[in-house]
Amino acid sequence: MYERRTFLKNATALAAAGMLPASNAWGAAGAPTQKKIGIQTYSIRRQLKQDMVGSLKALKHIGFSHVELYGYEQQDKRGAVLGYSLKEYRKMLDDIGLEPTSSHLEPPLKSFYKFGDGGGTGKGARSIQIETYTRENASTVLEFWKRAIADHHELGVPVMVQPAMPLVHTPDDAKLVCDVFNQTGELAREANMRWGYHNHSAEFERIGAKRGEDWSPEMEITHDSYPSEIFYDFLLTNTDPSLVFFEMDVYWAVMGQCDPVAYFRRYPGRFPLLHIKDRDVLGSTGFMNFENIFKAGYASGGLERYYVELEYPNPATSASPSQLESVRKSYEYVANSAFVK
Repeated sequence: MYERRTFLKNATALAAAGMLPASNAWGAAGAPTQKKIGIQTYSIRRQLKQDMVGSLKALKHIGFSHVELYGYEQQDKRGAVLGYSLKEYRKMLDDIGLEPTSSHLEPPLKSFYKFGDGGGTGKGARSIQIETYTRENASTVLEFWKRAIADHHELGVPVMVQPAMPLVHTPDDAKLVCDVFNQTGELAREANMRWGYHNHSAEFERIGAKRGEDWSPEMEITHDSYPSEIFYDFLLTNTDPSLVFFEMDVYWAVMGQCDPVAYFRRYPGRFPLLHIKDRDVLGSTGFMNFENIFKAGYASGGLERYYVELEYPNPATSASPSQLESVRKSYEYVANSAFVK
């Protein structure tokens, strides 16, 4: 772990923290002879809106073997993915030859999006947060997950991941989050499924720390009362490893001023899934040391899958490279990297 001031002086060095790819199928034993590279479909969200089938076929043509879905929603009495019924979407993936191995979704609470640089370019902090869990809304959250589990069973997707952080102001808030996470994980286990959590950068702030547009040094909690624990560490130490896994987004961990490699070593086996991300096309910026990350990830044990994800570039003009072109270049980087199994 780096101190914040030290990190800011050595951002590139810390970025040497990396990511791991998992070449094994979830739960399978033995390594395949060919790399199995996954992608979070959010990476081509613009193209999906324009041409769903054509865009998914393009992912298959590039070489991706499996996908992590985004866009699940609960519509009245039926679930859907990006406007398609569960059966329609699964058939589309089957026809194309893409295996849906995981899905991102979050409970229906008020959302808060923050971009540290004000523009969402990926060069500042980012948080995707939802309103604080309370004893009153916890039942609503759990009912959402009960239905989502049934829907994903129908969809044939065995893994669900929450990518939104409940706001926490006190240690009691954090304890309730862990309690709800454990209950959700138990619901998934009862259905022979898995449930986990995906980070952005806000998780690496300390519980109770004041941040945001209105923050100033004078607002900081005094040293005597300042809660010492990082929220992400609190989650790791207060959730049941048999119920809750973690899908680390290594880029946002670095942007949260923490070292993914240190987490792999400190909490071995807790990170079966990873998001591989850079400020732009993977490996093009020199900001992330993916080799160190992959090596540490493999060494820590437990890595099962990884997903390429590009949040940026998000081209707004026809002159910009398409998201699919950026994804293709990122695939080639992973496929050609000797340190990726």
